[in-house]
Amino acid sequence: MDNKLTRLRRRYSGLSRVTTAINDLYIYGVYPGNFPNLVEELEEAKDLCKQVIAETKEEIEKLEGKEMEAELEYSDPLVNTRDV
Repeated sequence: MDNKLTRLRRRYSGLSRVTTAINDLYIYGVYPGNFPNLVEELEEAKDLCKQVIAETKEEIEKLEGKEMEAELEYSDPLVNTRDV
């Protein structure tokens, strides 16, 4: 499970970087006026990346929840296990 969680986190990070890079293209002079077809295709790609990011985030949260459940130790605070 840890290996899958690591892969999902890397995927999430990589796709987040892609969407950020697409958002920052104007810094490098890539505008809809200069490259209308390119910008349109990149915006579509960014939307697809966002969908995969959302799905990946849900999967990560689900796996982390299972991991947390396995680590939790249930105890009753009203029961004193020490001998007094």
